[in-house]
Amino acid sequence: MPDKSVFSLQNIGVSILAGLAAATIALVVTRGGVGGLIFAHLAPLPILIVAFGFGIIHGATSAILATLILSIYPHPIVGMGYGLLVAGPAWLAAYAASGAPRGGRDLIRANFSSWACLAAGGAIAFAVILWLVVASISNGSLDEALNPIRARAFILLDNMRRDQQLPESLNPTELSGQVALAVPAFLAGYGLFVHVANIWLGATIARASALLTRPWPDIAMEFRLPRSVGGLFLTGLALTFFPGPSGAIGLVLAATMGMLLMLQGLAVVHIFVRGSKSSALVLAILYFMLGFLGWPIVPLTVLGGADTIFNYRDRKTAAAPQNPAKSD
Repeated sequence: MPDKSVFSLQNIGVSILAGLAAATIALVVTRGGVGGLIFAHLAPLPILIVAFGFGIIHGATSAILATLILSIYPHPIVGMGYGLLVAGPAWLAAYAASGAPRGGRDLIRANFSSWACLAAGGAIAFAVILWLVVASISNGSLDEALNPIRARAFILLDNMRRDQQLPESLNPTELSGQVALAVPAFLAGYGLFVHVANIWLGATIARASALLTRPWPDIAMEFRLPRSVGGLFLTGLALTFFPGPSGAIGLVLAATMGMLLMLQGLAVVHIFVRGSKSSALVLAILYFMLGFLGWPIVPLTVLGGADTIFNYRDRKTAAAPQNPAKSD
C-alpha cells in the first residue's frame, strides 16, 4: 500500500510539533541528571507516533526538524549524534514497519515487526561502528579514542576496590580497559532495546488513537529475521578475538545482532506457551529474570538463532493436535 501521508495544514503542523517535542526531549537529556536519563528512553517516541499515525513523510519531517534544531543548539555534534542514533533509526524502523512503500507498492510484504527492529538495529550498529572508525583514525588509535571512558572507569573501579566492594587482587588498570572497550557495544545493544520498546509503544499509541491503518500483526508468530542476522552475529563473535578496532566492531555486531536474535527467541517462547494455563506465569517469570538477572538473554539468543534455521514455530503449529469432535 502507498504511504498514507496527506499534506494538510493539520498534518504538517503535527509533524512540526513532534519535531519540536523530540528536540525538547533531547535537550532535557543533555542537561544530565537522573530525570534526563529516564527521559532519554522516550527520545524516539514523537517521531514514531507521527510516522505510524500520519505517514512516513511526516515522520521524516519530524526527524529532520529535530536534528536541525539540535545541530543549531546546542551543537552540531549533538545534532549529528541525534540524527544517527535516534532520528535515523526511528524513522527507518517506521518505514520498514509500514512496508517500505516505494513507487506505489510495498517492498516489504511480511514480517513487518522483525524488519522494523532490524532496520533500527542496523542503523545503530552502523552509527557506532562509524564512530569507532572515525575516532580511531582521528586520535591515532582506538585506545586513545577510548581514554576518557577508560579514565572514568578506572576511578570508579579503584574507589570500589578501596571500599572493599571488589577484591584486592583486581587490577583496575586492566579491567578499566576492558570496560572501555565494551562501552560502545553496550550502548549499541541498549540503544536497540530502547528503540524496540519505543516502536511498540508508538504503534500502540497510534492504534489506540485509531490512526494505525495496518492491521496489528501477530508479533510472536511473524517476528522472523533473515538467516544473515545469525551470520553477522557469528562474524561479530569471531572479530572479538582480534585486538583494536576489529574487536570493538565485533562486539558492536554481536551486541546488536544478538539482541535481535534474543527477540526472536522470545517470540518462540511466546508461541510454545500460547494456549497453556500457565502461560501468563511462565512469561511473567521470564520477563522478571530478563529484567533483573539478564542471563536468560544467552539461551534466548541461541534459541532465536536456531529458529532462523529450523523454524520451530512452524513445526509447533503444524504439530498442534486438532480438537477432536466429541462423541455422545
